[in-house]
Amino acid sequence: MSSDNLALLIPIIAIIAWSVTSMVKHTTRQSDRASQPDPTLQAALTQAEAHATRLEERIDQLERILDEDIPGWRARNAR
Repeated sequence: MSSDNLALLIPIIAIIAWSVTSMVKHTTRQSDRASQPDPTLQAALTQAEAHATRLEERIDQLERILDEDIPGWRARNAR
């Protein structure tokens, strides 16, 4: 995978992780308001949280790789 592809992949993954995290927070707030949380919803929430955590870890790893391979990439892509 070329550095150009990685530079585009990181923002895409960040947006996906942000979206999942936002959905998880919204779902958490709604389930806190409910008196009896739905077990199916709770399972989906747990799965979404795990997925968001994995995506954040992948973003961190990709950023570490880019930091090692392409010093200064953040400044060049900060437009």
